[in-house]
Amino acid sequence: MRTLIIDDEEYVRMVLEQALREEGCQVTAVKQGQAGIDVLQTAPFDCVITDLRMPGMDGRAVLKWIAEHQPDVDVLMLTGHGDVKDAVDAIKQGAWDFLVKETPFDAGVVKAALTKLKTVRALRKENLAARHGGFTRDVIVEGPSQAWQKLRAQITQVAPSNAPILIQGETGSGKEVVARLLHDFSRRASGPFLAINCGAVSRELLESELFGHEKGAFTGATGTKIGLIAAAEGGTLFLDELGEMPGPMQVSLLRFLDRNEYRPVGSTRTLQADVRIVGATNQDIQELIHQGRFRDDLLYRINTVTLRVPPLRERTEDLPILISHILQTLRIPGTTKRTISTDALQRLTAYAWPGNVRELRNVIERIILMGTGTGPITQAEVEHVLPKSTGTPQTDNPPELTLDEIERRHILRVLDSSEGNKTAAAKTLDIDYKTLLAKLKKFAIDK
Repeated sequence: MRTLIIDDEEYVRMVLEQALREEGCQVTAVKQGQAGIDVLQTAPFDCVITDLRMPGMDGRAVLKWIAEHQPDVDVLMLTGHGDVKDAVDAIKQGAWDFLVKETPFDAGVVKAALTKLKTVRALRKENLAARHGGFTRDVIVEGPSQAWQKLRAQITQVAPSNAPILIQGETGSGKEVVARLLHDFSRRASGPFLAINCGAVSRELLESELFGHEKGAFTGATGTKIGLIAAAEGGTLFLDELGEMPGPMQVSLLRFLDRNEYRPVGSTRTLQADVRIVGATNQDIQELIHQGRFRDDLLYRINTVTLRVPPLRERTEDLPILISHILQTLRIPGTTKRTISTDALQRLTAYAWPGNVRELRNVIERIILMGTGTGPITQAEVEHVLPKSTGTPQTDNPPELTLDEIERRHILRVLDSSEGNKTAAAKTLDIDYKTLLAKLKKFAIDK
């Protein structure tokens, strides 16, 4: 456990440091809150033990900074007998636990708390690996591409809040992975993460799945059933393909977002639940609103923060680490993990990846299943499984085209790359949505 101690009492720091080193912890100790923040910005830590009351920046300010900037760091609060109420309030604000300072100070209670924390953090890592099908935070988020680094910063910034999140991105780009990371980086990480595809369930079944039902509410309702909202109490509910949600269900979801209230099917009872909603779509929500298929008030409520998951073609620098991980997960036990040759990697980098990471995994899996070699994957093996009409698209415009025609073609290419999502296209073009609509009308580009 990489542990940072922040306490203005030298005796407490010395006792804690000696006790934790005996437990095998890597320990750093400072006497001021701001000094602790400075250390946190220069080195990774698993846990911070901080005094509640200190001159200058106190423990609550340290806790707030950690919650906003490094939410995966657990905080243990040290407090005197008279400050227990403040320590309880700190737990509500995200501290993992609080410990009362005895006189003389006994580090044994801190050792016991850290032992329990080690177990909890180990379970979190196991759950994270299971949820991601073997992907870890480092593989998914810590890729070298600027696109993923930007997304990682956004996830870290917004994860600790309870605000609803809207995730936009192409099919196969990893929207559910982002939703799970939001949960794992949040204060709800110890709670459940549940997901449902709104486009894969009928309207009648979707209402029951989300809100539950009473016995006899409809044909086949032979008993009472709790819904996903009740089951996700204290955690996160991920609504994939949110744009496919039927109109009446949108009203019910809006009510839940406004009041945390819902009503099971066939019930007259109004229930409450503490659940964070994260929605995702690969559709143009603004276009759905224009078509009357999505409520604008629901959009305003659920897109408090909107995260855009970049398509794989915008982060090809991440291909080597993604491919390496996929090859590792596909490796048959007892065999040597295959690698990839430079020529093969260059060919995969030149491909447009319309199916994104999901397609990448499928391609690598086909290579492994159909190949007979044990050495590095060759360019010939890649060519054998890639679709034949996947040459790099020609983006140059002939010099005789007018400026308007060049602009029209560029807009069409961006729309094509965003699968017709006008909101995403406007962001790529760095213009607002209304300007894009005006240009579509000008160039007679229909839907």
